[in-house]
Amino acid sequence: MRILFLLGWVSALATANGCGGPLSSSPRQPPSSTPGPDDRFAGDEPCPAAGAGVVLEESAAFVAGDLPRALVVVMGGSTEVDDAGARFAAAARGGDVLVLRTTGSTSSYTSWFGSELAVDPAPRAVATVRTDDVDAGADDAVLCRVARADAIWLAGGDQSDYLLGWPAALHQSLARAVARGVALGGTSAGAMSLSSLAFDAREGSLGSEEALLDPSQNALSLMPSPFAAPALAATLVDTHFTERDRLGRLIAFAARAGSSSVLGIGIDEETSLTLDDGVMLVEGAGDAWAVRVSTTTVTPGTALSTSAVVVPLSQQTAWPPKDSREAPGARVVVVDEGRLVD
Repeated sequence: MRILFLLGWVSALATANGCGGPLSSSPRQPPSSTPGPDDRFAGDEPCPAAGAGVVLEESAAFVAGDLPRALVVVMGGSTEVDDAGARFAAAARGGDVLVLRTTGSTSSYTSWFGSELAVDPAPRAVATVRTDDVDAGADDAVLCRVARADAIWLAGGDQSDYLLGWPAALHQSLARAVARGVALGGTSAGAMSLSSLAFDAREGSLGSEEALLDPSQNALSLMPSPFAAPALAATLVDTHFTERDRLGRLIAFAARAGSSSVLGIGIDEETSLTLDDGVMLVEGAGDAWAVRVSTTTVTPGTALSTSAVVVPLSQQTAWPPKDSREAPGARVVVVDEGRLVD
């Protein structure tokens, strides 16, 4: 039942949004005259100070009302790619950049986006919000800055915090920000949380060998992201891809989700994938990879047997990419009873 649900959900999403179709860079539409939950943050009053469980560092106060450029930047973890980070910050169009995280520094991204990347025009304000208590994501200090942000970045960490731990109020606020066209970005767990279908790590991580031995297991748990990037419709992103040998688990993810209905996207460390109005750009030390799994059946308790086409995305520029055997650099990988035969 779980597999059938995911297949139906992905198919419906692809029909509604276009299977990974172009992301418009047009200015967002004027807000509806119908009162909404973010209206209380639309005035000139400063956003509230951080409450209990929230740590906040910002360069200036956030202001409502800018028109960002809707693009997506996802990175594979480890060292960030400066050029892609600059494109992300520039997409705020001189507005406000918000970084969300549940662990780590509150100063590193604030200074990186705010001054180190030398973006022109520079963001008016950059804030990093760390929710030490995931339930504190519903704090007005967080919701106000999400409502006013022009670009939102999810740091690395644990995607179960973002997808399962953060409260519905923050998920809904992020979804509204996505709908109004903010720039979106993230690295590692943050990047994985932005694809339309996500590995939620509710039982922790798992490797390729374990995933291929039984893609139906509870540890391989997938869910629709509540704040997915429209450009990543019908995709599932994995990170630290080559360095942690995650091809096998991405194949298992796609098989669990309904095989050919979902495009797997693997991103190497120190590598970025930028999607902007139907144009794709891979930058950094590694590559990004499209993984298209052939139609197959996942049988509970049984090792996976299937095949997949693996395509390097650095050799293409259009999004969605070509992902067939005829795509530039494509190779076919066979999985035989849970073993990769490359």
